[in-house]
Amino acid sequence: MSPPKPPPSPAPRSETVRQALLEELRRASATAWELSARLGMRERDVTPHLEHLARSLRARGERLSIAPARCLRCGYAFDERRSFTKPSRCPECRGERIDAPRFRVDTGE
Repeated sequence: MSPPKPPPSPAPRSETVRQALLEELRRASATAWELSARLGMRERDVTPHLEHLARSLRARGERLSIAPARCLRCGYAFDERRSFTKPSRCPECRGERIDAPRFRVDTGE
């Protein structure tokens, strides 16, 4: 019997995940799902990196701008929500079709 194969490893990177996220967000706004597809990682793994990136950008005079999630049924905007994840249900109409929040980096200029 041959030994079991190891799980496939992600493609080698010349930069860290957070550096790659930063570059993507400087180019254009994106949802966590879009970022996960571009960087080849799970969507649930993007959120902690975004939270850390938001804190570290403040020290550089930049900020992570967040366009809030919106209900596609009634248009409710989740303006007060501080979580970086997509809500599961609208508090107004109970609809479950939610447009995810979009992120981008704003420079201090």
